[in-house]
Amino acid sequence: MNSISDHLSSRRLTVNTAAKNAGLSVERFQAVASGSEATLSEMRGIAKALRVPLSTLVDDAPAEPIKVLFRQTLGQREFKVSTSVDVISEQIRDTLIIAEGLPKNTSWLDLFRGIKPTLEAAEGFAELFRKAFGQLDDQEPFDHLPRVAHELGIYLLYCRDSSVEGVSAIVAERAIILLGPRNFKPRMLFTIAHEVGHLVAHHDKRDGGYAMLDREADFNGIPKSSNREEEKFADAFASSLVLPRHGVLVAVKAIREQLKATGPLGDIEILWLAHLFNVSFEVAARRCEQLQLLPPRGARALYQRLMDDFTNPERRAEELGIPKRAEIEMDVSPSLLLAAVQKVRSGDLSIGRAAELLNVPVSKLFVANTESAV
Repeated sequence: MNSISDHLSSRRLTVNTAAKNAGLSVERFQAVASGSEATLSEMRGIAKALRVPLSTLVDDAPAEPIKVLFRQTLGQREFKVSTSVDVISEQIRDTLIIAEGLPKNTSWLDLFRGIKPTLEAAEGFAELFRKAFGQLDDQEPFDHLPRVAHELGIYLLYCRDSSVEGVSAIVAERAIILLGPRNFKPRMLFTIAHEVGHLVAHHDKRDGGYAMLDREADFNGIPKSSNREEEKFADAFASSLVLPRHGVLVAVKAIREQLKATGPLGDIEILWLAHLFNVSFEVAARRCEQLQLLPPRGARALYQRLMDDFTNPERRAEELGIPKRAEIEMDVSPSLLLAAVQKVRSGDLSIGRAAELLNVPVSKLFVANTESAV
């Protein structure tokens, strides 16, 4: 059983706040945290207050082999204080239970065999991915990336820990991406691209497995800059994947001509660019900075100004009359839903347990069952 006090510390919650959110007195909460026997209702309340699944508090079989993979990519100090690793490790273990019997899903990484994942090569990796799997030229948006991930067999799920931005892992030669659920789908699109970048970076190490947790994000969705080469590669890969260099340069030129804009690049042109490629303003501005269309730190300055003046960039875009974005379809991998349905049909799992393992509503499995029967 994971320590309640560990979760409190990792999530920076006070006992008073957690007890209130759990619907318990402070004294009762402390008693349970100290080892007193608790009812199932009390444990559910505590799990909700800590924002962790109930299984994290009561599961006696920790996913230790998977936790070792996180230990290899996270600093030891960060690993020890982050109970997110416990939650995520168990979710990956549960995903593999559903995926048992499905074929391995990393053969697509053969495309990059023999290419070293350096920062300088990130753009080339992205171009290969776009052409081979997205079937795109360098001027088209990649808003169907979630579907491509499904087609490649990558297991895509929503993370049980909403504080996490994204997770990528290769376990038992199976590629997995967990997404922190967000209301703004363009932000999640970039997260998928970033996590695919991590998978690509490990294309020649898939036998040993790996796991990477991107817990925090910079201003509203961009992973924080890091000195770690792997994070820099994933960030550069993602930026190039959703905003290819030539496409951005062509689009910016056309937008400025249409708007008859002169002088330095401004927020209006970047908002149009963001909507054209279906990414957030922040991602589009940062890409313009990478391509030296904006001065250093110019992306953050423009973003902060929009936040100060309009609350968020999307409100500014609406005021300008910029057309709404194309809808991004984001869902749990159909292959996993179908595998869960088959296990329910065979009696191996109850539908409630299957939904819990995949972190989806039971209704999602009912729909998958109906569709598979057609």
